[in-house]
Amino acid sequence: MKKLHRYKLDFERTMDFVKANLTDINALSTELLKLVDFRSGVFFTLLTSGSDIERLHEFKSGVILPQNPIEVTEENGKKSFSQEVPSVKEELCEFLFYKLSSNSKLSCVFDEVTRYPTDRNLKEFYEKKSIYLYKKEVIYVIKDLNKNSEFISECMWNSFSFWHSVGVLTDADCFETDSNILSLDDIQAICKNAKMILISAYDGEAYVLWEKFN
Repeated sequence: MKKLHRYKLDFERTMDFVKANLTDINALSTELLKLVDFRSGVFFTLLTSGSDIERLHEFKSGVILPQNPIEVTEENGKKSFSQEVPSVKEELCEFLFYKLSSNSKLSCVFDEVTRYPTDRNLKEFYEKKSIYLYKKEVIYVIKDLNKNSEFISECMWNSFSFWHSVGVLTDADCFETDSNILSLDDIQAICKNAKMILISAYDGEAYVLWEKFN
């Protein structure tokens, strides 16, 4: 696993990106914009060695991480070329696991923007009691026995979309009941108690993160 390096981001330029990514998406994104005082924390990103730090604020573009080699395959005399998009997701999951492990009150939340509550691909997550619903909106919640890097990775990848992907570390206590139905008050509690927010950026290669000051 590669080592991640932390790079602080300019507040104003990053805030413009955050607003664009959280506006008119779903309840979680809307309430994050309304209720989080982003000036009470710091924006940063986590990148591997050899990344192009001149592109730190080019949030909508890729090629910030070292690129994987082009692979050539040949079938029936015809060559095809492919290149796997690099990503820090694996390393970021370990980073999130460390944060969750260091504070038992924290839960990790990912929003889902492409699936409905009845989607068959959510069956495994329902079985692990990690799906919560606000109206027709689906939210993955990693808490208690599900706090491990493998399951964080499953939730991150399952919820990932190139145009929008948001995660929140929160110490809200709205997941303590037997019900998986969330109210608007619960969504607001998640946001008011956010300790860290991550938003997919750099064409899916990495993330913009915000962390609340202690």
